[in-house]
Amino acid sequence: MAAKPLKLKRERAKTVVRSARFTTSAQVLIDHEINHLDQPFTYGLPDDLKEKVLVGSRVVVPFKNEEREGIVLELVENQLSPNKPIIRIMNQSAYSVDSLKFAGEIASRYASSVVKILRYIPEGRGSEQYGGVSDREHRTERSFEQVSSSTGEKLRELLVQQSKGTLILMPSEREASQFFDELEESFSARVVKAFARSKPPKSFPLAPIVVGTRAAVFWQIPQLSSIVIFHENSEHYWSDRSPFWNVRDVALIRSRLEALDLHFISGFPSMEIARLLDLGYLKQIRTPRKSFLQRRRVRSKPDTYHQTIREGLKAGVVLVQVATKDYATLVTCKKCRTRPTCECGFYLKMAGKNEFLCTACGFSTLEWRCNTCGGKEKLLLSRGARRIEEELGKAFPATPIHISTSNKELEETPDSGIVIATPGMEPRGNKFGALVLLDGELQLNRPTLRAEERLLDNWFTLLRSIRDDASIFIDLGHNSRVVQSIISDSPLRLAKALLVERKNVKLPPWYRVVKIEGEELGSLQEQIKLKFPNIEVSKSKLSHEYVLRIPVEESEKVIQGIHALAKYRSASRKALISVDIDPPDL
Repeated sequence: MAAKPLKLKRERAKTVVRSARFTTSAQVLIDHEINHLDQPFTYGLPDDLKEKVLVGSRVVVPFKNEEREGIVLELVENQLSPNKPIIRIMNQSAYSVDSLKFAGEIASRYASSVVKILRYIPEGRGSEQYGGVSDREHRTERSFEQVSSSTGEKLRELLVQQSKGTLILMPSEREASQFFDELEESFSARVVKAFARSKPPKSFPLAPIVVGTRAAVFWQIPQLSSIVIFHENSEHYWSDRSPFWNVRDVALIRSRLEALDLHFISGFPSMEIARLLDLGYLKQIRTPRKSFLQRRRVRSKPDTYHQTIREGLKAGVVLVQVATKDYATLVTCKKCRTRPTCECGFYLKMAGKNEFLCTACGFSTLEWRCNTCGGKEKLLLSRGARRIEEELGKAFPATPIHISTSNKELEETPDSGIVIATPGMEPRGNKFGALVLLDGELQLNRPTLRAEERLLDNWFTLLRSIRDDASIFIDLGHNSRVVQSIISDSPLRLAKALLVERKNVKLPPWYRVVKIEGEELGSLQEQIKLKFPNIEVSKSKLSHEYVLRIPVEESEKVIQGIHALAKYRSASRKALISVDIDPPDL
């Protein structure tokens, strides 16, 4: 077979885009990763694109020696200075004017770039008009409501009357999926899915009801008029990537910019929501409820929960909530009190009655001996769902016991027996005949500022899932303020007491916390204290991390200064810094 003759490849010279004078120009924000270039650049608008390019369009422009995508922020007429032209349009209606303002506000709030925030906002399609309702006939309502047995019914009545768009946010995909199914039965095609990696539909229905999780707070929804957020203090509402935003604050900003109604519904408010209630920015919606003392008997330590379970089994199904799903996560040697460790260095936990498991390397053994004293007896400091199942099986031998955890979910409430569930995994359906709340001390003593808030939110929510005559057991001392607030059904009174405590020790929500981490920050503490004397600055001894506590009224100026520092370090090619504003846990 004859060899083919060689052919030279013809090289094409790069197209050179030259500057020219245009009657209309556009301010374009380039889509890139360079922190210090978070600013628009001016480009000319050719005649063939004048009627096509809009504010919010995604376009392609020449940038240095390459073509880059960008977002049109503004159109300027009679700009006769020479500029390079926009090359082509990628998406004419990528972002609404409201979305661009929204992204700018969020970027300013979290010392981030507008480009980075715009990546959270799914682009629009076609000519559909996105954004809030401008011709409102009533004042914007912002409220907090304690969740009750009638919450779902009241929300459905509101949605029936609603002629505009509504966004409903749930902490987890499990909860969003359950609520989506319930609403779909009543509202059919009006309900739009915004969880489990769902993308906005090509065309929204009239008066859409969008049910989603965290990321849906950024969706562009036509004629959006209200946002409803359930359990806003959930850890699921915090982004784990820079700029570490959270749903509550993002929704508050969006409500202000777009004049949207905003409703928070939970068992117990976060301290940020309690502060806004105290200031009158949020309105408290009161729901008529009978006192717990008139309807139920509440037991606590030193009583045991067995009597509560016996009473509950006569009336129906009993719910027992525990903190963890395993057999036991905190175990020590009974003789020397040493925690069991694996050869790889990690602590062991009990996965079964006699089974020890290492979550780091997967090692497991049924024959454990203490590495320190050689003892074989163990002491369980915390009991998980499997251990409680074992204990209740012995105490109530003829009673069916069901477990609902992330490993083994129970969707519907069974007809009889005892249900052992971890937080957030309780089955739905019929109301429970009794409620047993365990691991109170373990959950309250977790090393996080929000431990008490989240426990109270979870427990007050569970109180709405039981019968009026149900008995309750709380695994805390009777004098505990958590127990007393449940007995008196006064969550907001306790919230006000917590607010006073936080203010006295200079903690959120009265102070905004900012974590700055990076190298070569030796003089940062002195510079901040010199410019902002009211700020508390502390440095970690184990890392290059500074923690700032800033009075809320001064936080905007300080965050602007931190953002300027981050951009300066990027421009001068110094080590970049990581900024985390209002972290979920302290």
